[in-house]
Amino acid sequence: MVERKNCKRIVVIAAITPEKEIILEKIFRVPFKDYIIELPAGLMDIEGESEESAAKRELLEETGYAIDEMLFLDAGPFNTGLLKDELAIYLGLNARKIKEPELESSEDLTVIKVPLKNLLNFLATSRLKHDIKIPAVLAHLAARGLFI
Repeated sequence: MVERKNCKRIVVIAAITPEKEIILEKIFRVPFKDYIIELPAGLMDIEGESEESAAKRELLEETGYAIDEMLFLDAGPFNTGLLKDELAIYLGLNARKIKEPELESSEDLTVIKVPLKNLLNFLATSRLKHDIKIPAVLAHLAARGLFI
């Protein structure tokens, strides 16, 4: 088992624009030697930072988008056969671009906006792999009657 020493949790944010588009990232992942479609996410690695603040910070740094409101969707362990990591997933509302992303030199990332109504088709027809958390977020939205 591997346990991270520098963070409490990983935060993930499904940011939705006023036009009902979801903000995604196409990011190069070395283990796959390819690009993967993901939700903005990051480590809670700043002492005393709340999950909500970490999610907003990661969204702004990676995409340049800010949000007006956040809703908690779910939390729990993932990749349990290897890591002792937990995720907290949030929904961000009224996402709007306010600046250019501030990427680390090692990040090869492109921001993608996809209309929610086309998201499943986009994932099904993309030649790229996608993070399984994306359809999980759609299930949460559908269960709550949001956007779908």
